[in-house]
Amino acid sequence: MASTAFELKGKSVYVAGHRGMVGAALVRRLEREDARLVTVDRRELDLCNQAAKSADCARTTKAVLAICQGDRLVPIADVSAGDDPGPPLVLDLYAALSGSVVTETDVSRVNTILNYVGIISLAGLLFRLRLPFVSFLVLTVGTVIANKSHALGPHPGHFGVACLVALLPLAVLGIPSTGPPRANWWLWMIVGLLGLAVGMVFREAIGLMGVVAALLALGVSYFCSLMKMRHMGLAHLVIVAATVLTIWTPYSILRARDAVFDIAPSARMEQHGAWHNLYIGLGVVENPFGIVWNDDDGIRAVKEVNPNTLYLSAEYYSILKRKYFEIVLHHPIEVATIYLKKVTTALATYNMKYLLMLASIVFVWARFSLARVSKGWSPYDAVFSVSTVFVATFLGQATLFHYTELYLFPVKIFLLLLLGVVGELLLALAKAGTFEPARLD
Repeated sequence: MASTAFELKGKSVYVAGHRGMVGAALVRRLEREDARLVTVDRRELDLCNQAAKSADCARTTKAVLAICQGDRLVPIADVSAGDDPGPPLVLDLYAALSGSVVTETDVSRVNTILNYVGIISLAGLLFRLRLPFVSFLVLTVGTVIANKSHALGPHPGHFGVACLVALLPLAVLGIPSTGPPRANWWLWMIVGLLGLAVGMVFREAIGLMGVVAALLALGVSYFCSLMKMRHMGLAHLVIVAATVLTIWTPYSILRARDAVFDIAPSARMEQHGAWHNLYIGLGVVENPFGIVWNDDDGIRAVKEVNPNTLYLSAEYYSILKRKYFEIVLHHPIEVATIYLKKVTTALATYNMKYLLMLASIVFVWARFSLARVSKGWSPYDAVFSVSTVFVATFLGQATLFHYTELYLFPVKIFLLLLLGVVGELLLALAKAGTFEPARLD
C-alpha cells in the first residue's frame, strides 16, 4: 500500500455526514488506516446550527462563543448573524465542562430551565409583595404558557427572560409599600440587577425593555419618596448606575472571550443591530416603497449603495440607518400609516385590546373602592404600572419591527399579571366587605 502523506494511525479523525455516500466511503477508508474515528449522528449534532458548532468547538478547545476552523478559532458571529450570546454561551460551557456532545434536547433544556427560573423568581417576588393569588397564577398558568412553546431555537426561553427583567422595577415600586426592612430591599435590588443582566445576554431587546421599566420605576420611587430610608438619593443613584451598566453585559462577555482565548474581534456586529429590522420592518404590511420583511431585501438595499459591504458589518447597519431615515423624513404620512396598521394588528393578537380595556376599567374601579380601607401606594399599583409599561414596550417593538408571535408571545406574562392583580384586588375588596366605589370628592 502506498505511504500516506500524513500518518493517521491512532489519530482521532472527525467525519461529518458519516451516514452519507461520501462520508461512509471515508469511514471505510480511514478504518483501513487504524484511525480512531469520531462520528456524531445528525440527531445529536446538527451542523446547520451554529450554536451546536460552537458547542462542539468548546468541547474540544474549551473556547466559548467561537467556531473551530482548522487550527484557529473565529468568533461565532463570523459564520452566523449577530445574535444574543446567552444560548450558545450556556451550551458551550456545558460542552466544555462535561465533555458531552450537545444535542437538540440540550437546546430545548436551556429554554426550559430559563423559563422555570424566571417563573419561580417572579412568583417569589410577588409572594414577597403579599400578592399570593398573582403568585399562584404565575406558577400555574405561567408554566402552562411556557410549556406550550417549544422549538429548537432561543425564542421559547424569552418568556423566562421577560419574567427576570421585570424583577427590578417590581421590587423598586413594590417592596417599599410592604415593610421597612432595608436588607430585604437591597437583596431584591441585587436579584433584579442579575435578572436584567441575564435578560441582556439572552434577549437584548427584552433586556432593554427591562432597563427602561427599571429607570422609570426608580424615577417614580425617588420623586414620590416611596422608599423611607436615609441616604435615599444615594441608594437610587447606585441602582440607576448599576441598571445602566447591565446594558454592556453582552459586550463585556464577548471582549472577555477575545482576551482569554486570543480571538480577533469579528468584522461583523456581534450583537443585535436595530437598523436592519427597522428598515425591513417597513415591509411587514403593504407599503409604497417596495420593501418586504425579508433579510434579502435589506441586503439588496445595501448592495445598491455599496456592493462590497459585508453583511451585518457596522457599515451595513450604517447604510440601512441612512435609508430608513430618508424614508421617514421624506414620507412621514406613509410611514405613520404603516405603523398604525402594525400596532392595530398587534393589539388584535391575544385579544389584547379588549383585555387591556377590561383590566384597566376594573382596576381603576376596584382601586378606588379599596382606597376606603387601604390608602397610599400599594403592591397592586406597582404590578399594574410595571405590567402596563412592559405591554407598551412590546407593542412598540411590534410596531417598529414585526407583530409576529415569535417576538410578541412573552407579553403574555404581563397580560397575566394585569388580570391577576385585578383578581387580587377583587379578593381584597371581598375580604374588606365592600364593593362600592369610593367617592372622589
